[in-house]
Amino acid sequence: MLNAKFYSSLGSKYEDAFAHDAGLISFIQTVLSDMPPQALVLDVGCGTGKPVASSLAAAGHRILGIDISPAMVELSRKAVPSGTFDVADMRNYVPPEGIRLDAIFNILSLFLLDREGIESMAEKWSSWLPAGGLLCICTMAAEDCSPDEKGNGYDADGLCARDIGIRFMGAQTFITLFTRKGWAALLEKQGFEIVKTMTEMHAPPEEADSDPEPHLFIVAKKKV
Repeated sequence: MLNAKFYSSLGSKYEDAFAHDAGLISFIQTVLSDMPPQALVLDVGCGTGKPVASSLAAAGHRILGIDISPAMVELSRKAVPSGTFDVADMRNYVPPEGIRLDAIFNILSLFLLDREGIESMAEKWSSWLPAGGLLCICTMAAEDCSPDEKGNGYDADGLCARDIGIRFMGAQTFITLFTRKGWAALLEKQGFEIVKTMTEMHAPPEEADSDPEPHLFIVAKKKV
């Protein structure tokens, strides 16, 4: 089960498996060109701080990061001393009063949530970002992962699939994923315009004991 205890047990092993993801690093570099100078960025599910928070900080941006795992937060603090990192559950988190976020990154951190939880997060993103703010997501699309081509396991509207089995860091787990059409509908409903998408396969090293992951990257902008 994906929870705080599980992620804390991984520690730097997670970094070894995912911090060198070429597709993710390329995505970060692409987004950097669209960000204002010294942007205030919220990294939701910051993990070890690498490569997301560390790359953003190196480019001169200000970082707020949260993660449910105390061990991950400690690793982020070491990796990005200039950032502010706190232990928090994204489902209950509220940004500090009076700040203005320029961007939110939710990178490989939505797998803990069911459909209703992801929909709730989309509402939060919309309320946290001003017009023109950037939302940057890395997840997987249901149609790239579901073994059932007949559509079994999908919700009635076809926008989301539940209980997709994957092997992750030595554990068999089941996750909920939106389809590409599902993401488009969800973000449109919350006032976002998708401006860029890309898909890259990430093959973790053999010692990670994890399935290859077809990562879906989304950049969306909050509409005026």
